Amino acid sequence: MEVNAAPLKTLGKIAHGQSVEIMEISSDCGRAGRLAALGFLPGRRVRISRIAPLGDPISIEMDGQEISLRRSEADLIGVKEIA
Repeated sequence: MEVNAAPLKTLGKIAHGQSVEIMEISSDCGRAGRLAALGFLPGRRVRISRIAPLGDPISIEMDGQEISLRRSEADLIGVKEIA
């Protein structure tokens, strides 16, 4: 009997300062290629470094760089929490 894994959180739902590993990017949108070109690829570890006062956009630290995304774009990226 196979046990279903818990659904992934999205990058847009992660708290400030938390580090996560990217597991997948939604292919149901036209923005997946842009996100991949920016470096959002499965296996990469990222950290939420800043969140705008009204919650959008958010800044993500990845390999020493900060990239800002709209929360709607961040919600296309499935992640898992890392210790």
